Amino acid sequence: MNEIIINIDSYNDYTNQYNSNNLSTKLSNYIYEECKGKPINKKIIINIKSTYHISEEEKKDIVNKIHSNYKTDLDEHLLMIKHLNIKSFVVFLLGVLFLYIYYFIKINFVLSETILIVGWVAIWEVVYAWLFERDKNNIKIKRLKKLSICDIKFEEI
Repeated sequence: MNEIIINIDSYNDYTNQYNSNNLSTKLSNYIYEECKGKPINKKIIINIKSTYHISEEEKKDIVNKIHSNYKTDLDEHLLMIKHLNIKSFVVFLLGVLFLYIYYFIKINFVLSETILIVGWVAIWEVVYAWLFERDKNNIKIKRLKKLSICDIKFEEI
């Protein structure tokens, strides 16, 4: 179990200063940073300790803000990955096209070699992203999913 402890002294500690319907950016970043280095397969529990009495309605509001914050982050990250995958596919096809041009059209040595290098570099970038960057994205997606459905406990201190 991954437990994250948050100390709240007032309403302003968890509310975004520009939009009271959203979670504070500082708190959002703190929660995500606390998840780093912890096993991604274990359940996340957020323990909110407050120095003042939090009403049931306010508790529901906090839970909703935390869950919706990470659900929004998850949706945004998935959208970015979708666009990255489309871009990678296009770059891969361009790399193949450059290799095709190299093998069938011999213009001059320098231009031909430049086309060959550009083709291989384009293909390598896609392969590198698929082999290495994909793991980072998958870990972030798993963390954001866990945070979007995490259990939240409240405790007055």
